[in-house]
Amino acid sequence: MKTLRHGAVAGLVGTAAMTLVMLLMKRAGMAPGELAPKGVTENVEKILGVRDRLPEPALEASWVMLHFGYGTSFGVAYALAQRAFAVERPFLSGPLFGILLWAVGYCGWLPLLGIYPPPAHLPKRKVLAEIITTHLVYGAGTAAVNRALDS
Repeated sequence: MKTLRHGAVAGLVGTAAMTLVMLLMKRAGMAPGELAPKGVTENVEKILGVRDRLPEPALEASWVMLHFGYGTSFGVAYALAQRAFAVERPFLSGPLFGILLWAVGYCGWLPLLGIYPPPAHLPKRKVLAEIITTHLVYGAGTAAVNRALDS
């Protein structure tokens, strides 16, 4: 149970760090267009047919909730994998985990289901700056917090 709690907290903190970097990059003009998690959520809402029925505050809250819920859930997955494989170098496994999440999501199931375009159809700056960099931050942050909680 402790592993699940630590993973959830680590994923939440990793997602917060990721989101902060994402917002800073957006403000600095390094990430064109809307934030990727917001675009994913809007597309899911369109597919479900609820996008036009939700007030703007609900739309804003929905992408934040989905983004943090996803990140927190995968923090648990990271903690379970860390425990199962007894990885000794979380400073490597964390960023690798973040890149794996990016690859499986943004190169795999999101385009496959028509929820978000594949990286080849996005500006390179968006893919490198916002999406890949922030997943490295997520992975590193999640690993660091998980390790600190386990110590």
